[in-house]
Amino acid sequence: MLRRLLAKMGLRQELTDTHETGSPKPKKQFSIAIVGGGLSGLSLAIGLVQRGIPVQIYEGATEWTDAGAGLVFAKNSMAAMEKISPDIYRAFANRSSGQGWESKKTTYMDYRDGSTDGELITSVICANTGQESVHRTLFAKDLVALLPGGTFHMGKRLIAIDGRPDGGYMLRWADGLSTDVDVVFGCDGIKSKCRQLLLGEDSPESTPKFAKEFAYRGMVPMERAIGVLGEEMARNSMVNIGAGCLTTTYPVEKGTLLNLVACRSINTWEHDEWVVPSSQEAVRKDFAGCGPVMQKVISMMDKPAMWALFDHPECSTFYKGRFALIGDAAHASTPHQGAGCGQAFEDALIICSLLEDEQVVSVADVEDALEAYDAIRRPRTLKIVNTSRENGEICMMRGEGIGNDLGKIKATLDERFHWIWHENLDRQVQQVKSKMREVSKARQHRDTVN
Repeated sequence: MLRRLLAKMGLRQELTDTHETGSPKPKKQFSIAIVGGGLSGLSLAIGLVQRGIPVQIYEGATEWTDAGAGLVFAKNSMAAMEKISPDIYRAFANRSSGQGWESKKTTYMDYRDGSTDGELITSVICANTGQESVHRTLFAKDLVALLPGGTFHMGKRLIAIDGRPDGGYMLRWADGLSTDVDVVFGCDGIKSKCRQLLLGEDSPESTPKFAKEFAYRGMVPMERAIGVLGEEMARNSMVNIGAGCLTTTYPVEKGTLLNLVACRSINTWEHDEWVVPSSQEAVRKDFAGCGPVMQKVISMMDKPAMWALFDHPECSTFYKGRFALIGDAAHASTPHQGAGCGQAFEDALIICSLLEDEQVVSVADVEDALEAYDAIRRPRTLKIVNTSRENGEICMMRGEGIGNDLGKIKATLDERFHWIWHENLDRQVQQVKSKMREVSKARQHRDTVN
């Protein structure tokens, strides 16, 4: 009652690990903090809360921004959303956009020769689902609305995590306050403070790696895009492939907007900031010599900025103790397979499935669960990070053994996404639960021997 009243008054209550007299105790007797209020943290929070496992989620930003703009999802991502919570999937479906033409509903992406006037190389098919896309920030706001009042806190920037003698943690915030908690999930994105604290700030793995490319991004009204590109190219998703460059476009917000991305290879990034202002003149120079469709795409970049692309291609562990990383904090990827954010939903599904399991009661059980999560999820997600880099190379005509051979590019693109899309998530859940039981049995044996 108190938390609902405070929420209505626009106030927030810090986590105290206490419950109102007479209210039912939570199913699990441990407290959870989620650091980071992006899609990974929100999906995890919603899934846990709906399974009767209370959480508090802390976002460092003080207000919402449109960073990242559009996001693409395929079959596996949407299935993960539905399994975490039908509410998440409904929020997604209420906002998502698919291909604009009925004849392309099963198409994931049209890949076109960027040196021509949009000559088709291949239409990659993702049967039954095709591709769906959303506006990142608006989708995140929809997910916040699914959380109980008093659960989501903005303006909470993490500066340190101190271990407690009992194995729990004290989270210290930039505002001078602190929070005691038993379990921590770091969902704070590619520049993750949690990653630095978990792996060690001096570890080479703790910081993102430059992917040797940058992107210009934009979003324009669909009416304008149709006027520039024509109906087919504006209303349906496409990648234009060029020598050392590419453009990607896809509809968002029920087809009312077109998301624009134009990537260019570059060996080094000389700027301190990841995003630097640019100009239409610079964009035209970067894409000089490209075909007419690519020129049309970049012509719609009204206020261009250069976004350096980074990723996390290596990570020796996603967890230590009761502290784990999920989403971009664990395995940030370049955008070239449209799979990075979808892996955050898979992560959340696995964590929710583990923590709701009847075997997980104590904090020791949580450690077993996180060891299993790391064992099952880390290989798949890091493979996606590295194959995304490879796909960027292929779509910039620099793929090893492929180059600018359009026949080889087509053959590769037609097959390379299937292992991502057609993952059996139910089987993955069973695998991770089996692994948890194996880990738990080994721990109990060690405890008995000792």
